[in-house]
Amino acid sequence: MTNAFHYSCEGESHKATGKVCQDHSLTCSVDGLTVAIVCDGHGGERYFRSDIGSKCAADATLEAVTYFAEQVGDTLFENKPFTAVGPTTTLKDAKDLSAVDKAFRQLFSSIIYRWNEKIKQHAQTVAITEWEKANVPPKYLEEFSKSESFEKQYGCTLMAYVQTPTYWFAFHIGDGKCISFQENPIWKEPIPWDDRCFLNKTTSLCDTSAIEEFRYCYQGDGHFPWAILLGSDGLDDSFGETDNLANFYVQILKMLANEGQPATEASLQETLPQLSKIGSKDDMSVACVYDDTALHAHVVDLIQYQINLVTDKIHNADSRIRSAKKKLSSYSKLKFLDEKTKIEISYAKKEVSSSNEERNNLLFKHDSLMGQLSLMLSKNTKE
Repeated sequence: MTNAFHYSCEGESHKATGKVCQDHSLTCSVDGLTVAIVCDGHGGERYFRSDIGSKCAADATLEAVTYFAEQVGDTLFENKPFTAVGPTTTLKDAKDLSAVDKAFRQLFSSIIYRWNEKIKQHAQTVAITEWEKANVPPKYLEEFSKSESFEKQYGCTLMAYVQTPTYWFAFHIGDGKCISFQENPIWKEPIPWDDRCFLNKTTSLCDTSAIEEFRYCYQGDGHFPWAILLGSDGLDDSFGETDNLANFYVQILKMLANEGQPATEASLQETLPQLSKIGSKDDMSVACVYDDTALHAHVVDLIQYQINLVTDKIHNADSRIRSAKKKLSSYSKLKFLDEKTKIEISYAKKEVSSSNEERNNLLFKHDSLMGQLSLMLSKNTKE
């Protein structure tokens, strides 16, 4: 059974400045069509209505993909293996595009058109607010008042996952991360990354070349991810390495399997604001689609994945300890120690101490995970 849920929270920095949450997330599952969407409004002063822009983008996308799924039926993706298409690939001449590529370009064009219609209607019906007068630089308000197009003021990113009984696809413009869980490797980023999304820069629906900046992937040969999670950049910026973000998602999936969706959603609503406070300070959004039966079948794999991660970290800590001790041993033979050597000895001692502490914490995690694995294997044997 396919399930879906989502949650967005205001970032810690926005609480301090009185800004609303500029993220918007959405999940929907109706008549065999499951959709998950995460949009992230831009935080700069020029994009002062990006919170509305991200909601309009999510609504426009849901409308467009619902119509798309109704129109293409099952034949377009029939027997198609997993295929990923980066932004540069979409720049090819239209005559070189496959039927699938052409269909996606039409979908993206529809999303952009619907989004523009929604933000135009909002801009023309909602006057400049008192908050905007007090907080937005006059030059941007003047630009907004004189403009006939409103992409910049409502600018946002867009990420979506769509699943039917016979195929699935995902697409993305901008930053944030989409991570899928499947057989081997246990997780991956199915949508190609765009190197133009770096630090505070990102591609966006408000770009003049937005249709050329979409990346996407699809599959119609009967293989599906058993879970997929979409997260705005406030989340992955808090974890740094994607491995760490994936491990956070592993924790979510384990909780889903062991405690159920209501408990998991409640935990996310408590955890994400705390994570924003100690991490990126940004708004955070998560949208998740998962197969309940497949998830339960792979809990052991998730635990084993975490055990392998912790084991690798223990080996790395051991390596650092050996290296630092070797350095200290070489210094012990010296009869005279200059200031530089004394500093290096101090650093080496700190390395031994901190690495030993890390190793002990990792051993505790390893024992805990081994206990979880033992319980799951015992439970599976009884069932």
